[in-house]
Order: sequence, then C-alpha cells, then structure tokens
Amino acid sequence: MFPPDEDDKISKPVLTKRKCVIEDVIMRNTRKVEPLFVTFANGQPVEGAHLSGTLHQNITRDRRHQHKRILEIETPGLNYDGTNFGKEVSSLSAKQSVFLGILNKATGKMRLIETSSYCVHPVLESTKTTKALLKKSSDLLTFAEKQEAITSAFGSKRAQQSVNRRKLYQVNAQNMSVAIDQATSSVTLDPTYLEVSQEDKTILAILPECNRKASRPEDVYQLESIAPDNFLAYMEDSARELLDGKDPDPKSTLLFKELLAVAKLEEDEENQVRLTCLALYVEYLVTFLNMKGRDIQHMKVKDKNLQGCPPMIKRHILDEYTHNHLNKRVRSSQNEDRAMCCAMVLSLIASKYQLSLSTLLSSLMVTRDKLNTLMKVVGATYVTAKNSYVLKIPLAKLAKPFKKGGPKKRK
Repeated sequence: MFPPDEDDKISKPVLTKRKCVIEDVIMRNTRKVEPLFVTFANGQPVEGAHLSGTLHQNITRDRRHQHKRILEIETPGLNYDGTNFGKEVSSLSAKQSVFLGILNKATGKMRLIETSSYCVHPVLESTKTTKALLKKSSDLLTFAEKQEAITSAFGSKRAQQSVNRRKLYQVNAQNMSVAIDQATSSVTLDPTYLEVSQEDKTILAILPECNRKASRPEDVYQLESIAPDNFLAYMEDSARELLDGKDPDPKSTLLFKELLAVAKLEEDEENQVRLTCLALYVEYLVTFLNMKGRDIQHMKVKDKNLQGCPPMIKRHILDEYTHNHLNKRVRSSQNEDRAMCCAMVLSLIASKYQLSLSTLLSSLMVTRDKLNTLMKVVGATYVTAKNSYVLKIPLAKLAKPFKKGGPKKRK
C-alpha cells in the first residue's frame, strides 16, 4: 500500500482560543424564559423542519413547584413533550449548568446566560378502531386481568369460583364507595376545620421542600433540592481557604463558627468542603437577615453589602428573598420567615440535626417566642436537658397562629 497524498488528507478544523471579559451573568429566573437546549429522544430535526414549541410553567403559589415546566413541540407528523422535573430529566441539566455566551466582538466583552436542557419524547396515541372486538386488546390488559381471563377459560372449577368471588367483591366495593360518597356529601363541614388546614398550608409555604412523613431525620429535608453541589461550588475557593487554616472574619456569628468546627471534624475531604460551603451560605443568609430595610432598598449585586459573598449567591438571595416595589427592593415579613427557615434547615443539616438555643439567639436578630414558632414550623423540638433544638421523628407539630383578643367572656 502507498501512503496517501497530501491532497487526500482531510484537514481538521483548528480551534482558536479567544480571551474576553465576562461582562454580566444572567441566571435562570422562574418569572422569565431562558434559552433552551432541546434534544429529541428518537432522532434529530432535519433541515427545513417546521417545528412549533410551547413552554408551560406551573403558576401555583407554592414556590417549591414554580420551577416545573413542560415543553411541547408540534410537527406536521408527530408531537413531542419533555419536562425539567421527574425521572425523565436529562443528566445534563440535572448535574450541571450550561451557559450560552454572547460575545461582542467590538468590545471583547461577553454575556453569559444560563440555559435549560430538555429531552423531548414522542407522544404516541392509542390506535383508534371501530371494531368492538379490538377495542379491548390484550395489550391493554394488566397481568392480573390476563391471568383472570385464562383462569376463567381453562382453569379448574375451584379456580374459576375464586375468580368469580373476586369479581363479586369488586362490585360490592364499588357499590360501597357510591354509598360512602352519598353519605359524605350530606355532611355539613365546620368552616373552622377548613380554616385550620388553610393556615397549615400558609405556614408550610415558607419552608423549603419538606417531607413531613419521613421515617428518618435525614429524609425530611434533602440538601440537593435546597442547595445543590453546583450552587455550593461558587463558595468552594473560600471554603478551602478556611479549611487550610485561614482565620474567619472576626465579625462572624457564633453559628458560623460552630458550623465550621463541625465541618472540620469530617474525615472525608469532599464532605468537609461541602459542609464548609454550607456554613458560608448560612452566614450570608444570616447577614442578609440582620441588615436593615433601608440598606436593602437600593441593594445591587455589585454593592459592598454582603462583603465576600460571590455575585451568583448574592443575586440568588436578592431574587429569592426580596421583590421590587416602586423601583426599590423590599424584604417582606414572609420573605424574612422564608430566609430564616432556610438558614435553620441548612444549619440543622450541617450540625447533625441539633442546634444550641443560645447560639441561635446570639446570631439571629429574633425573639425567643418567634424562634420557637419558626422551629416548630421547621419540625424541630426543644430539648430542655440539652438547651437545644433537635430534629427528630416524629416532627414537632405545627404552631397554631396567635389570635388577638383572647377568649370571649361569658355574659
């Protein structure tokens, strides 16, 4: 064989590096639409394909579900849909963030925009038929229904009697459910019961994602849903400096110092860094809560407030726990409660589900009564012997809201 000529060689594209200045970084926001990266599970679009996409968002008041979106794409022959939640989320969007860079060649500056990734699947409808024998195909039957059909046709006499008995019980159960529905529809509910359940929903709305039916304290709150690793990574450099021996800021709260001490006791280096990042985020939240309202009104990401806080973390805190009113940032009482509950939940996770009462009172600008109320909302119980709040199963019952006026006097 002869070596190929130079003209036959396929020239490979040469990648050139370009230096630029990151002018601005725009993070995802539940109130806005970001650029989308869409992949198709069964192929890729051909040139000239006519695609029409619609993005649907959950608009409930529950902030835990406002991030959920459904993408629908219509084509002349087949429709597709995909979500950014559930088991079908692509691994790309679940483990890391993807940014779209827009470069201004004239100035050499670039804007980074966080994107979302969707993997859409074809929507297949059941085959329509007019034949009565094909309407209930064997493919649509469950395994139990197929077993019953075989037993009814070919089974022994005792097996056939057992199948007939089960069908009879199913009919009786349906009749019983109808009777129960009729009975419950005639019952008049006390309006106070509905008010209590609505109050419970309002109280739980200030919490991060919570599983109050969990059987272990570790399962009540999931760190990955509140502060995932890609979020904590923005504080990794500061965390490693503290672990390498750098002294914390003299103005640091006692809560931060205790959480840092707990993190240093971890044997695994990765857990040390993660818990130290968690302690830093709690410290930024506490600093934000201790700020006065007038200092927040004109607060921006590039301000000196929250000194040392990475811009991404500061932007997240402002977007999550303030809102704009008459061109000013406002931190409402509900925002304060949400931020404080988040700080308490993360502190409980970082401190192995136990927090000292004196540490919390010295670090947070909060009264003892308000602290007790919020801790009950979180699910922690005050243990007198330890002078601490402990997250244990069963969780503490929700605190009932205080009603002014007291009991009515009898006339």
